[in-house]
Amino acid sequence: MNKLMGHQLKEMAEINSIRKNKVILLSSLLSMMVFTVYGYHHLTNSNFIFGFLCVVSLFVTTANLIYLLIAKNAKYTDVILTSVLLTQALMVFIYGAELENRLLWVYPILAAVIFINTFTIGLIISCTYCTLAGIAIYNHLVIVSTDFLATERFFISLIAMCAVCNTSSYFYSKAINYITSIYLEGIEKLAYRDHLTGLANRWSFENWATGKLSEIPNDGRITALVFLDIDNFKHINDSYGHEMGDKILKNFAHRIKNNVRTRDRETHKADFSIARYAGDEFVLLLYDVKSLKDLDNILHRICHLFDSKYKDKQLLSNVTISVGAALYPQDADNLSELTRCADKAMYAAKHNGKNQYCYYQNVGDYQTQLLNYPDRKVTPIHRATELNT
Repeated sequence: MNKLMGHQLKEMAEINSIRKNKVILLSSLLSMMVFTVYGYHHLTNSNFIFGFLCVVSLFVTTANLIYLLIAKNAKYTDVILTSVLLTQALMVFIYGAELENRLLWVYPILAAVIFINTFTIGLIISCTYCTLAGIAIYNHLVIVSTDFLATERFFISLIAMCAVCNTSSYFYSKAINYITSIYLEGIEKLAYRDHLTGLANRWSFENWATGKLSEIPNDGRITALVFLDIDNFKHINDSYGHEMGDKILKNFAHRIKNNVRTRDRETHKADFSIARYAGDEFVLLLYDVKSLKDLDNILHRICHLFDSKYKDKQLLSNVTISVGAALYPQDADNLSELTRCADKAMYAAKHNGKNQYCYYQNVGDYQTQLLNYPDRKVTPIHRATELNT
């Protein structure tokens, strides 16, 4: 399903490129026909300058079209064709009055230039052309017609045609940008997001968190890596089925996204600070927390996300969470060690009774409590300092 979705999104994103190549292809074929006819006409009537220009334009357009058809990723074909057409438009405009009303060719030439290029480039070219044409006409640098009203109509209709073409190009550009945004969003979802919960996956979280830790300033604010685990999740799957387990995971992901900040305060951009790490384990990177008291409040709120009964199954009275937190850089100064410390803290909270949170700095206190209850079969937890000695 994901492969099919990615293929469809890729096809949608290629619409702009396909459309552009087809416009260039059609414009090139029409231009070649016109250059051939008028080139022959000018040469037979001894208009060697215009005949030579048509022949050169025909040669360049033909070579450009062959390159477009042969090359897989042809570049600059739009630039070459635009240059040829603008040269023709300039010559037709300057000598249009002398060429038996061929000034009307300016309209299709400019329209083709607008649609060949992106909206911004087409707008700049057409506005520049109309501005220069207006200056030339009203300063009598170019004689379009001896009839002033005919000249006025030509200039006004030229502006109107450019306005219509640019408006069409603008809305097409907006549509393509929207399709592209959907494509990029789909790629991000497939590559960086967990397909079940919509949270970041482990890979994207680790890549983002590694960069984020290197950027965190030493300003006294608190940064913590938090490990979350849904208690007795295997029992839930075994008793009520994997479908119910998936619903709980999605419900938990929804609740935690609504209770924990997922955007950078400065840039307001969404980050990958919440991730589904594996199975029923989730991980958070909390940064820019003002005080330890504020961090306690966040962890307490997370532990009580399922205080209300789960509505989809009355047999399921309560779902609880065990939480472990490791502080950066007090407990560890890199993501790998920080993850290990938070994981140990989470298991300490789970072994001590579940439905609570534990800091890695307090793991030793939890170990002491566990030793006072020899009937509990748990794996001893060691501090990082003890492991390194």
